[in-house]
Amino acid sequence: MANILIVEDEEPINRLIRQNLALSGHVCDQLYDGKAAKERFASGASYDLIILDVMLPYIDGFSLMQYGGR
Repeated sequence: MANILIVEDEEPINRLIRQNLALSGHVCDQLYDGKAAKERFASGASYDLIILDVMLPYIDGFSLMQYGGR
C-alpha cells in the first residue's frame, strides 16, 4: 500500500484521515505544522502521497509545495 504523509494542524481531522487510510492498509506519517513538514522534506523522506492543509502554522501549505514536490 501507499506511504502517505498527512500535514494537518487540526488534530482530530489529522487523526480521522489517518484512521481511514489505515483501514485500507496505508502507512501514514502525521505532522501538525509547516515547519515540521519542511524539516521532513529536507531529511529526504519519500512519500507516495502528501495530504497538505494550506492553512498551517509557521509555513503555509502553498509555500510548502516547493519543498515537497519532487
